[in-house]
Amino acid sequence: MKAFARCLFALVLSCVLVMPSFAAEEFQKYAFSQATLEKYMAAGKEMQKLPKPPDAKAKDDDEEKDDPSVDEIARDLDKTPGVKPILVKYGFSSRDYALATLALFNAGFYLAMEPSMDKKGRGELYGSYPKEMRANIELLRKNPQFMKDQQR
Repeated sequence: MKAFARCLFALVLSCVLVMPSFAAEEFQKYAFSQATLEKYMAAGKEMQKLPKPPDAKAKDDDEEKDDPSVDEIARDLDKTPGVKPILVKYGFSSRDYALATLALFNAGFYLAMEPSMDKKGRGELYGSYPKEMRANIELLRKNPQFMKDQQR
């Protein structure tokens, strides 16, 4: 019985240690099309117009989590009044929108950092991404207005 318990513990421990690396990469497999990018931008603009709930506290930068997960972003979207109808209007679930947010953030971050990298480092980093993330980078490269809109 002790051997079984040790095996079970080892299995659970390995799952706990390995699963976050799979979850962290989920957004890198989220591929955008031009139409999806346009819908994302439109939904984001509408969500910015939503009134802040009266009981919402202004968060300090120190209070916000540096690297929220897809599920945490989706939960925040679900809790925000008025967001659900906007997402439905543009064909997103809260989870899809959260995946899109992280995928775009990471593709945009790559583009922002690209000029500061040497050619070899840029090529190695770009080559390390899944094809979906590379496609997202190229889509953003072809749509610089998206990057400008996000900086506002």
